[in-house]
This record gives sequence, structure tokens and C-alpha cells, in this order.
Amino acid sequence: MNNIKEISNKKMNIMYSRVSSLSQEHNTSLDYQQSNLMNYCKDNNVSNNIHITDVDSGAKERKGIVEIKHLIKLGLVDTIYITKLDRLYRSIVEGSSFIKYCLDNKVNIKTTLETTDTSTSAGMLQVHLLMSIADYERKCIADRTWSGKVSTFNKGSRCQGNIPFGYTKSNDGISINDDEAAVIKSMFDTYRKFNSIGKVKSMCDDNGYITKRGNSFSRKSIYNILTNRYYVGLVHLQGEYKPGTHQPIVSKNIQSRVIKQLTSNKKG
Repeated sequence: MNNIKEISNKKMNIMYSRVSSLSQEHNTSLDYQQSNLMNYCKDNNVSNNIHITDVDSGAKERKGIVEIKHLIKLGLVDTIYITKLDRLYRSIVEGSSFIKYCLDNKVNIKTTLETTDTSTSAGMLQVHLLMSIADYERKCIADRTWSGKVSTFNKGSRCQGNIPFGYTKSNDGISINDDEAAVIKSMFDTYRKFNSIGKVKSMCDDNGYITKRGNSFSRKSIYNILTNRYYVGLVHLQGEYKPGTHQPIVSKNIQSRVIKQLTSNKKG
């Protein structure tokens, strides 16, 4: 974080500037933003300032924003000064979320090149309109995402989550990974024989079987594999199942027996 020295009892004002890269156009360059903010604060007698800068490299949470949130949490911030609202976030949804965080903590936001000022009624109207647009955008994104999932599901393809262990991407879509499929079958065979997830884990550890991420199989991951209906050729969406376009690794009959064993053990 920036070195903040001798913070007085009066809350500080933050001059925030952001660029996507150091080679921005003149009217959005760091030098331009910093100069504009400093001149604005000087002309309007805004004191007790610090300058926080971000060079946005695509990170989900930029260091400067994290620093500002930390200072707000400590109750040290009065107003955030920026040249334009789009300097906060490139996304309206993310930007409105940060603005709401500021307002909830009684921190004002002022722009030097626009008319936004959350300390005024007109500024708050502008912010409320922005938040309404952001909320509408969120709902539209959710609707489009859900429609896409339903369409994918109806086509018999997996519509959410990572590709399960035992499968891999191919030119034809999803195909079986023979080595991983052998591990899956060994898990089912071992559980059917010993009726114990602990025995299955021991078998995996003894043979050096590891997950796609290179970790050993946990009892939970083994349980999830044994009950995952994707391995019998089904795809699901919110509790509904239908035949998928991928090849099964184990039969429905074998998995049904294993699930009955697991349910019986759980009740016991």
C-alpha cells in the first residue's frame, strides 16, 4: 500500500487514477489524470489528499481499489476524486457495486470532468440511474446465461462445471481418457468389493492415483465420483437428468448398486 504519513483527525481525500496500460491516449494517461485531479483539488481547496494509482493488467481486483476499500473500512476516507466514472471500473456492474460500497460507508465520489457528485441530489440521481442500469444488465446476463445452459443441456452436453475426471476435450467434443477411466472403474470395483470409501482411498493411494490437479483423492472426491451420474452417460441441470452425448464409463446397474450401498452405510 501507499505510505500514508501523519493522518490527521480529519478524513482524507483520495485522488484515484487508472489506466489499462502505460501507453494510454493523452486524455486518459496517468500524467493527465494526476495533473487534472491535483489542479481540481487545488482550485477547490481540497486538502489532506493522497494519490492512488492503478495500471490495470486485467486483474479481477486491482491493488489500488483494494487499498481504497481497506482505508474506507478503517473509516479514513471522506471523498474519492476521479476524472470520470469509467476510471473506477470498466464494467458498469462492477463499478456500481463499488459505488454502493462507498455510499454504504458514507464516502462521496466526485468526478472532475463530469457532473457526478454523490454529495448532491443531482449526483445521487445519476448514481441511482447507473445502479438501475447495472441491475438490469445483471439480470440480462443471468437470463442469457440460463438460456445458454438450457440449450446446452437439451443438446445432451454438460452445461456447467469442469470436465469430470475420466474425460477430456477432443475435436468431437468430450471423449474418454482411458487412463483416468481405468481409475474410475477401479474405484467402483473396490467399493463394491469392500463396501468402504476408506478402502477405495487406500487403493488409490497405494497405486499412486491422482486427480487432474495432481492431488491425492480425498474421501469426498471419491464419494462424488461414485455418485456422479455423468459416468453412466447422463447430464443434469437443477435436478433434471437426460441422456448425454458422451460415452459412459460404468453401467447404470453398477452405479445403482453402489449408490444403494452408500445410502445403506450412511443410514447405518
